[in-house]
Amino acid sequence: MKLVGRLFLSFLLGLASSYPVDYTTPAPFCDCAGTKADPNATLPYICGDPRLGPADLPEIMPLVNTISNYDRFGGLSPGEFLAKWTDAEGNYVYPPQNGFQLDANGNAINGSMILEAGTFVDRFGSEYGTYISAASAPYSQRALPPSSLNTQPSAPDFPFGYHVYQVVKPLKVLGGPIAPWFGQPGLGAQFYTGGVGNVLALIEGGYLQRADTSSQIGDKQGCGQ
Repeated sequence: MKLVGRLFLSFLLGLASSYPVDYTTPAPFCDCAGTKADPNATLPYICGDPRLGPADLPEIMPLVNTISNYDRFGGLSPGEFLAKWTDAEGNYVYPPQNGFQLDANGNAINGSMILEAGTFVDRFGSEYGTYISAASAPYSQRALPPSSLNTQPSAPDFPFGYHVYQVVKPLKVLGGPIAPWFGQPGLGAQFYTGGVGNVLALIEGGYLQRADTSSQIGDKQGCGQ
C-alpha cells in the first residue's frame, strides 16, 4: 500500500506540468458592465472589483511561469464571468466534493498519501486554508477564482497571496486531481490538510516551514492578463 501511495503521489506531482512562457502583455479595454467597484479598495483590481483579481499580474520568475497562458475569465467578459460563477449575493460558488475531480458516478477521485520531508508545496490565499498544491503548478490547473491572486493588505510580504512551503516532517494529506472550474481546465494536484489542520497549524506544528518568495514581485498588465 505504501508503494501504491508513492506512485499515486508521483502521478499527482507530475500533473503540475510546465507550460511555455508567454511574455506578451496585451492590454485590451475592459468592459466592466456587470461588475461592482469597491470604493474602499486599497489596491488596484480589474474594474475596481476585488473579485476579479489584481489589475497587474506577476512577470518575474517563478510566478510568471505559474500564470503563463492563464486566461483569467475563460473567454468571457468580466461581467459575464461573475454572472456565471457567483451566487445571488455576488459570492463565488465553489465546486462540490472539496474541488476534487469526480468519477463517472459523481464520487471524488482522491486518496490518502504522505508528503515526505523535503517536498515543496505552495498555496495562493491565507494560511488559514486547508489546501496546498505541488509547488509552481500552473494557476490554470488549480481552477481557482482570480481573487485568489489578490495581495492581502494584512500580508503585504506575500505578493499575490502566494506562499511556498517545504515539508519538514512526513505529512498525511488527502490528494487527488482538481476539478475544472472558474473557466479553468484544472486537473492539477491538490492536497487537503484538514485532517491534520490548516496551513498555519501545520507551520506551528512543525510539519511545514515557509520558503522565501520575496523575488516574485512584478507586474504583468492587461485586462484579464
